[in-house]
Amino acid sequence: MSELSPDPTQPNTRRAYRLGIANGILFAFGMAFVDPVTVLPTFVSRLTDSEFVVGLVSAIGMSGWFLPQLVAANYLQSRPYKRPLYIVSAIFRGAGWLLAIPLVYLLAPRHPVAALVAFLICYSFSSFGGGFSGPAFLDIVAKTIPHNRLGAFFGHRQFWGGLGAIFCGLLVRYILSADSLAFPHNYCLLFGLALAFFAPGWTAFTFIKEPPGRVTEAQPFVTFMLNAPSVIRRDRDYRLLLISRLFLGASGIALPFYIIYCRRFLGISEAGVGTYLSLQIAGSVVFVPLWTYLNDRKGPRQLLIATAALSLTAPVLALIATFSPEAVSLGRIGFGLVFFSLAAVGAGSFIGFTNYLFAIAPEEKRPLYIGVQNTLFALTAFMPPLGGLLVASTSFHVLFGLAAAFSLAGAVTILRLPHGSRSESEG
Repeated sequence: MSELSPDPTQPNTRRAYRLGIANGILFAFGMAFVDPVTVLPTFVSRLTDSEFVVGLVSAIGMSGWFLPQLVAANYLQSRPYKRPLYIVSAIFRGAGWLLAIPLVYLLAPRHPVAALVAFLICYSFSSFGGGFSGPAFLDIVAKTIPHNRLGAFFGHRQFWGGLGAIFCGLLVRYILSADSLAFPHNYCLLFGLALAFFAPGWTAFTFIKEPPGRVTEAQPFVTFMLNAPSVIRRDRDYRLLLISRLFLGASGIALPFYIIYCRRFLGISEAGVGTYLSLQIAGSVVFVPLWTYLNDRKGPRQLLIATAALSLTAPVLALIATFSPEAVSLGRIGFGLVFFSLAAVGAGSFIGFTNYLFAIAPEEKRPLYIGVQNTLFALTAFMPPLGGLLVASTSFHVLFGLAAAFSLAGAVTILRLPHGSRSESEG
């Protein structure tokens, strides 16, 4: 590792471990109510028939989270404490959801286009707030959580958060099927429940006692940007990590369209979205012990290999199901497995890429490494809208086949990562 690991016997370390896990659990509960793979695409499809706009929801969620991170990294590089930026960002994130609720409630019944525009603006507001908090969150985690327990730390967040989120998925099913909750009241309730869990989760993380970190001299953003390519060029491990993550991210071109296919061709009801959501979350829960074991005992590279292999499951199963749409029952089971694998891949990828990055990034350059990686990854945020255009002009077969090809390319690139935490050679 590039720095001394926090002492696990210290009270502040144990406190950070507990608060960080609580933050993750509450965040997972909240995300179940506004899941970007099932709930939000279904909500947007109630306001528009445009596949491009459905894909745009995923693009906003991903680009909002990743695009601002290079700006945040430049700001944080010269500051020993990252928590103030996290607090400000949390306020913006909460404000976005808080504004979306009354706007959708008032506009959707008579002015669906206006409701759609208002929601997309509010969702963008919240997503970009999350993007500015990303480097601060990860840097605080790296400074306060023992390095040999990072796998267990993220594993506990995802296991217990996912376990509770399964029941949240059942609640989503009930809310969307209840006759007493007509559209858009049902979705406004889901947004409110999400915020009710997000807010205490963000608050819990702000109580972590952050130690000061090593810093570099402040520099203009343009200079900071010009330095980023040289970091990628000099560090072969980092370069391979970026390429593999871009390929796996590009496989998300199909993410919002798995549930749209189910709704249009398999006859899945709106309430059935909650069932698939629970299956999706269950996948992350079942695989978390394996991901934690691989990361802490075998290393993040082995974890990344496993998740990359599993990432092929969703698009391949979906592709097979599209060739036999007449077998509706079989298709529904197949897509159940699709959603089961999606969250498992997301959980494993996050743990693996994050911990591999922690292993190779010098502490004083960690915000830069995080910011560059996540800003480049934001390029994949624009894949779902392209997926919508692809579906409109070709077919779901082509879309799912392309997603499988991207997953395969990512897996092949990950195999080139060195076994150690740092390769001896520099590219």
